[in-house]
Amino acid sequence: MALRNPLNGNAIHIDRLHTKRGGHTPYGYAYLDGKLLIDPKEQIIVRKILKLHQSGLSGNAIAKELNRQKIPSRTGKSWSPCVVRRIIKINQSNKPNNRRTK
Repeated sequence: MALRNPLNGNAIHIDRLHTKRGGHTPYGYAYLDGKLLIDPKEQIIVRKILKLHQSGLSGNAIAKELNRQKIPSRTGKSWSPCVVRRIIKINQSNKPNNRRTK
């Protein structure tokens, strides 16, 4: 399963300038020396989330499963359905068949 680049548009331009953009770092990535890089530990969890989503589970069910398996979130708190849905959305938003066109 290929992971999507969480950057698009102006964010790609900012990344090419090697400057950190505002807001939270996407789950599965980390900044190092001003560059957005893949975080291997978090990417394992991202792949698990995407696999569970493809099998038909909702964001709520995935969050419950991650909590049941005691998989830690980035903050060490319980997984919330909102965070899970955001991870799914970020990794699906760059697929060509999901883009809205006129």
